[in-house]
Amino acid sequence: MKKNLLLCVEIEETAARIYRQLATSDKLPGELKVLLKNLANDEDDHASQLRFALRFATGSDFSLKSSDLTPTQVLLDRSKELLDKASQLDFDVRQAIEAGIELEQDFCRVHIDNSLEFKNESLKKMFAALAQDDKIHSQKLFDAKTKFL
Repeated sequence: MKKNLLLCVEIEETAARIYRQLATSDKLPGELKVLLKNLANDEDDHASQLRFALRFATGSDFSLKSSDLTPTQVLLDRSKELLDKASQLDFDVRQAIEAGIELEQDFCRVHIDNSLEFKNESLKKMFAALAQDDKIHSQKLFDAKTKFL
């Protein structure tokens, strides 16, 4: 269980770095850069919430129903690949927004899966709240897509 939470922390931290990296592109309007920086701050907050949960994660009540960490690991690997790509390329508006939308949709799926996998009610609620934040992030990015494309 702790391994899963640690993977989730790393995913959130990677997402924050992705958004900050995307916000450095000279091809993006200032308003979109601000949105990406705000999303980065939200991802940092998510990582902090998960780190806090790790401090109390002991006992069978905090275990997972399944021991398969593959979906979480796959998302972390994909996030790292996107960070590498964002670091090497200067994303344009379309690329930045679409990368963010894809990221948030993937996060939402993993957060929903985790909300169903943990036995502890507090962790279930935390992951459900993170999934809700992901939906809000996706909507903000869809709104940006409508505005800027």
